[in-house]
Amino acid sequence: MGCGGEVERSLITDLPRDKYVERCKQRAFDYLDRGDLKKAVALLVSDMNARPDCELPHYLATLGVLLLMANDALGWRMSIGAQN
Repeated sequence: MGCGGEVERSLITDLPRDKYVERCKQRAFDYLDRGDLKKAVALLVSDMNARPDCELPHYLATLGVLLLMANDALGWRMSIGAQN
C-alpha cells in the first residue's frame, strides 16, 4: 500500500477482477472494524473506481456518503457485502 492509503498500481493491474474486488472490500471491512467509517467509505469508493471494470455506480458512492452522514457503519458493512 502506498503512503496515502491508495492501492498500489501493481495490485490494480495484476489482480483478476474478483480478487481485486475482494481485496477492496476487505480493506473497507478492516477500517470498519477499527471504527473508521469515513476511511472505509472513502477507500472503497476510490479503490473500486481506480479500475474501469470495477467502478461503482454513482448511486452506491452517494449511498456511502449518506450512510457516513448518518454514522451508519452497519448499513455500509451491508452495502460492502453486497458488492461483487
